[in-house]
Amino acid sequence: MGAALTVWSLSAEEAPLVLLTTTDTPPYSYRDEATGEIVGVEIDIARYAADKLGRKLEIRKAKFPELIPMVSSGQADLAASGITITEGRLQAVDFSIPYATEGGMFLYRTGDRMPTMILAETLRVATMDASTYDFYLSAHGIDPIRYDSYPQALADLKAGRLDTVFFDSCAVRLLAESDPALSASRLETRENFGIVVGKGNSELKAALDEAIAGMGRQ
Repeated sequence: MGAALTVWSLSAEEAPLVLLTTTDTPPYSYRDEATGEIVGVEIDIARYAADKLGRKLEIRKAKFPELIPMVSSGQADLAASGITITEGRLQAVDFSIPYATEGGMFLYRTGDRMPTMILAETLRVATMDASTYDFYLSAHGIDPIRYDSYPQALADLKAGRLDTVFFDSCAVRLLAESDPALSASRLETRENFGIVVGKGNSELKAALDEAIAGMGRQ
């Protein structure tokens, strides 16, 4: 018989920190068109935490509905994509302290009537599947068209297949500022955004919290 194979595995300290993100929530996490690199505020926070712990950071793309379940089940260490801190989510995962307070806004075609929550009942409204905006619309009696890709919803809005998209106010404002064919409504909700970490991972949470606290001192 041949010699037995030796199986090598990385210790927890040597393994990279795995970050999940959708890469489509500027300025928090997005792909730089010029370099192809995934960048943003959330990425900077995660890199700081990885450096603090002496770990490499591995960034993987995932669909929004997959983010929290994959961290909760141990398939990833953290997740970031403009994720709102809620009591329900805190049952499955932990969060960093908030790094931003934003909310939901309607993005719509310039020249159309500005959507409101009352008008939305008669409109073709899109949002991200399993997001807090999905839950918010549903709580107001609106059954939205659910997407797992914000760029696809945006493309359908521009093509006239949707009337409006309800999403993070920061991303909505950026799009409206950069594209005169699009406009932003008034703010409808206010939410605290945090980085998702596995339940009980106090060391990683502390490193993330330190990074976020340092942002305010810069």
